[in-house]
Amino acid sequence: MKNLFLFTVLIGISFATFSQKDPEAEKILNQLTEKTKSHSVIQADFSIYFKNIKENIENTSKGSITMKGNMYQLTFMGSESFFNGKTLWNYISEVNEVNITEPDPNDDDIFSNPKKLFTIYENDYKYQLVNNSTQKGIKYSIIDLFPLDLEEDFSRIRLQINTNENTISSATIFGKDGSHYTISLFNYQLNKPINDSFFTFNEKDYKDIEIIDLRF
Repeated sequence: MKNLFLFTVLIGISFATFSQKDPEAEKILNQLTEKTKSHSVIQADFSIYFKNIKENIENTSKGSITMKGNMYQLTFMGSESFFNGKTLWNYISEVNEVNITEPDPNDDDIFSNPKKLFTIYENDYKYQLVNNSTQKGIKYSIIDLFPLDLEEDFSRIRLQINTNENTISSATIFGKDGSHYTISLFNYQLNKPINDSFFTFNEKDYKDIEIIDLRF
């Protein structure tokens, strides 16, 4: 599941074309980050569409996420993750098991730090504005992110940004192996009052749960 959240990202376009960061794209991305940081709480539903071109495989999974500061609660593919800013609990309902870890706060993995999605462009990427469009009265900008590290296992990330609301509508990761992931976010709810305890897993609420503590 971890690899599904590696939002780290144009085929056929020369390196020289994007040797500098596009100022138009940078302005849009900065507005996105500024707006994101202004929200006390961000809630959204999401879907992840996976397609492997070589093996002709495709599937879609759905989930939801709530973020408050450095804390988050994520529901996805039969598991629930709770992160209170230090400790991460990953609960798997099918086996009534919870794994406890303390992830590296500097980890760029979106699964370990989902809010990185909104600031991913700030380091280690070139970016280019592809186009602007209006759909049903909503303005969108498409921006491609290209990793500076050419050894990455993906060629680019394409962001679709709702510039009316300064929210991410979707992010598509183009894998070099022919595997593509599109994460679409919708049903945003912003600044809803949520107690910090929501982001801590309460083992007492789960009868006969197996606890696997991986912190030591």
